[in-house]
Amino acid sequence: MTALIDQAIRFAAVGAANTAIGLLAIYGTMYLFGTDPITANAIGYAIGMACSFTLNRSWTFASRQPVARVLPRFLLVVAAAYLLNLATVVGVISQAHMNPYLAQALGVAVYTAVAFIGCRVFVFGHEAPMRSAR
Repeated sequence: MTALIDQAIRFAAVGAANTAIGLLAIYGTMYLFGTDPITANAIGYAIGMACSFTLNRSWTFASRQPVARVLPRFLLVVAAAYLLNLATVVGVISQAHMNPYLAQALGVAVYTAVAFIGCRVFVFGHEAPMRSAR
């Protein structure tokens, strides 16, 4: 159970870091280069996603798997988490008439939980067993 909690804490820390780095990239490209907000947003999200993948692969889950093997899985998990986030937000606003600000917070919680479980089980949870020396 300790490993699970440790990974969850690291995953949250990586999420905070990639959010900060992504926002810094968004604001930086807009301010320094006059980039339009949509392009800046795409650049910031790409940088944040690269940060998330790199830190989660190396620090959170200590994966030794090749990038080519885990990156497509990571992108799939992130896409699924985002779609479930969006479905949650839209669903609770339209069906439960939840306050949109609370709905966004609930969506973030769903995204985080799905992304963490997906990364732990599907993306980085397939480490090849170490061969024993005989």
